[in-house]
Amino acid sequence: MNPSRKIAAALDENTRVYVLPCSVTVEDAPNRFTLNLTALDSVGVAFDNLDFVTTDRQDWSSDALNAWGERLAGRVTYLLEPLKVLEIDAGGGEVQIRSKSPSVRADQRGFYEVRLYKQGMLRMERYVVDDATRQRRRTPCQFTREVLERLVDDIAASAS
Repeated sequence: MNPSRKIAAALDENTRVYVLPCSVTVEDAPNRFTLNLTALDSVGVAFDNLDFVTTDRQDWSSDALNAWGERLAGRVTYLLEPLKVLEIDAGGGEVQIRSKSPSVRADQRGFYEVRLYKQGMLRMERYVVDDATRQRRRTPCQFTREVLERLVDDIAASAS
């Protein structure tokens, strides 16, 4: 069973059983996804962060992380804002991916931020920046279930 089907099954179960907010973890060896859910219904999902870990490799080089980031940004073209590799921290073993062009609503700019770590980990979050105060705060990612399912499959495929 691919990751998207496992996520769909976990969300279906969660809709009936769990109280939000909560975490949902799905294993699809060698990969693990964890969603920290804030809202869930039959159409969509909101989460504070999506974490992904692959155990195929224990220590990713900077070049391998950059290649993973480029593959991910190339595959995930269907979000509110397309993604691009923004920064490579070779010494720290981290790659930062962000929205190419943040969405502007009222006096705030919203963007996705994805961080890849040399341990084979990924964290996806969404932030808004208030233009008046220049303060950044995390806000839930909101996706339809179909977009989330496609996203988890693309994350797993890009890490291979």
